[in-house]
Amino acid sequence: MKKIGFIGYGNMGRVILDGFLLSGVLKPHEVIVSTRTRSKLNDLKKTYPEIEITYDNRSVILKSNLLFLFIGTSDVKGVLKEISEFASENTHIVYISAALTIDNVYGIFNGKITKVMPSLTSKVFEGVTLICHNFDVTTAEAKYINILFNSIGEVKIIDEQDFDVGAEITSCAPAFISRICKEFAKTASSNSGFSIEETEDMVIKTLYGTSKLLYEKNMGFDKLVSSVATKGGITEEGLKVLDKEIPKVFNDLFCTTIKKHEIIKRELKQLY
Repeated sequence: MKKIGFIGYGNMGRVILDGFLLSGVLKPHEVIVSTRTRSKLNDLKKTYPEIEITYDNRSVILKSNLLFLFIGTSDVKGVLKEISEFASENTHIVYISAALTIDNVYGIFNGKITKVMPSLTSKVFEGVTLICHNFDVTTAEAKYINILFNSIGEVKIIDEQDFDVGAEITSCAPAFISRICKEFAKTASSNSGFSIEETEDMVIKTLYGTSKLLYEKNMGFDKLVSSVATKGGITEEGLKVLDKEIPKVFNDLFCTTIKKHEIIKRELKQLY
């Protein structure tokens, strides 16, 4: 029986593979993993003794039809060249390098390819994983990938052209939101007798409660705002400041990140 192969076990690879195993959607005996840094797999092997560990990428491709590449963008080309000659017509490559287009990968591996953009929130089985399959991936194969990632959050199938902005919304957003909350807590501390630790704690708990209202109670952004901001009140005055400043901030943010995506894509196109 063919196994599910994983090449690489870095930060995001760990989040995804550990999530698959913890959710039970994959069994340890079904998995074969290879990585350049052996020490990274010590704890994984202790927790799941049935997992097959190897340090030869060719062994992974020979023993699996479905292969996840959890490696850096700069390493993808070399690994694809290394394993391509051992691939079969059933080999299905799944990779997580956002800036690397499916056409880039297809130029080296002419087969079934799925591009995935996970999020750190998958670590707590929440958030959205963006997925795009090429035309060689069958309906059944796509469904199986969706089942795997649905075990650690929710799946959204998108066109590849939407990956850049989609990544900002789902994958980058935890960092953006954290930075905003950090500054909010910092400013609140400097304008009060609260320590930064106290304001951060209050902001985190408020953010958690707000998320539950939005998601579990399905309030929606506008309804939540109107429920808090009474006409002529303090919240309304604060919102006026945000309405004036925030649109420009986020417009600049997206302009900057999209431009960076384009630069990286041009560089990668030359390499591939």
